[in-house]
Amino acid sequence: MKMKKIIMILALTALTFGASAQTLNVQSAIQDLKKNYLKKAKAEIDLATEHEATKDDAKTWCYRGLIYARIGGEATNPKSKFKDLAPDWAEQAYAAALECKRLDTKNEYANENNSVFRFVGNEYYSRSTEAYNSQRYQEALQCAEKAIEMYNNSGDSKFAGESMYIAGISAKAMKDNEGVKKYFNNLIRKKTDKQAVYRTLFNLYKEEGNKDGAMKTANSYMKNCKDDYNAYLMMAEGYLLNENFEKGKEMINSALDKTKDDAVLYPQLLCQAAAILELTQDYAGAEAKYRESMGLNPNQFEANFGMGKMIYNRAVDKHNAANEVPVDDETGLYDKLLGESNDLFRQSIQYFTAAVAFIDAMPDGDAKKMQRANLFNCLNALKVVYTRLEMYTEQKAVDARMTEIQNAQ
Repeated sequence: MKMKKIIMILALTALTFGASAQTLNVQSAIQDLKKNYLKKAKAEIDLATEHEATKDDAKTWCYRGLIYARIGGEATNPKSKFKDLAPDWAEQAYAAALECKRLDTKNEYANENNSVFRFVGNEYYSRSTEAYNSQRYQEALQCAEKAIEMYNNSGDSKFAGESMYIAGISAKAMKDNEGVKKYFNNLIRKKTDKQAVYRTLFNLYKEEGNKDGAMKTANSYMKNCKDDYNAYLMMAEGYLLNENFEKGKEMINSALDKTKDDAVLYPQLLCQAAAILELTQDYAGAEAKYRESMGLNPNQFEANFGMGKMIYNRAVDKHNAANEVPVDDETGLYDKLLGESNDLFRQSIQYFTAAVAFIDAMPDGDAKKMQRANLFNCLNALKVVYTRLEMYTEQKAVDARMTEIQNAQ
């Protein structure tokens, strides 16, 4: 996973102090910092933090934070002679910034000290993304929490959002649902525009059977991101969960209205709308959406597979209903349902074969490889259909392709 890195610029604004208020170590550390003599500056400021005359002075800790942060800036440069000067520079800089904040009752050094908080916060954010990408989720969560704490101490908590997101997805990876709720609900309160935050929470509440939580998440999404069509689709799902089908359809149409001028997105969204309508058993409405999508873009996977899947599922339902008919039934219901099932299976063939043809026509490459699971699902559905309709020649051909796909994995 590639995360956008937040870049902080460490401010090293010169501070002016009366000479009488400083010891030689603090004065020397300030001058050596300006000259980038970091080894000397570190030794001098370390002594100043232990000296009775300066250990309780905010400016001492301010410069300790600045010096260690500057060392941190050198730590990522393999050619720097200071790269190994203080391996724990981030912890030291943060501790110094906290002490400066405690002692600086008049906020004389707030700007410089806040730059240390942000700089070190950025370091922990970077560590959290690296740990997440390496699937070290517990470490990622811990680093993200430290980054959040540091950004909040900087007086500008807006930078904490990306770290909250890392914390949330790390909790999700560890199946810590309460952690996901904690961080993602915080992001929602901060009016995040990340679709993944709302979608993750919505699905989590839905899996828990918490319809109120799911609907609250959808409402927040629409309120915070009123121009995002996905928010209206989520609202539609929320209404359908609560069996408010009319409001659900209203939200689907609102989502479609927001994308009707997008020649690429609109046909795709029609398929999403159709899938939602299918859940309400509004098959006529779903079919109309699929057909509209195919009319705008005949050569596509989504509408063809969606239509085929919907018809196939209806055929399975009819077949199962036929099997439930009592053996001694003399009304002919069994034959009627079985005939309807076979008719539906037969109708699904054209859509599954069109979906397969779309994938087959794709140029070889990563995009085509990503469609392998979809291709296998289409072929598997066709295998069932051909078996049910006793089209054994076609079934054998599909079997051969499925075996080929499995052997290639």
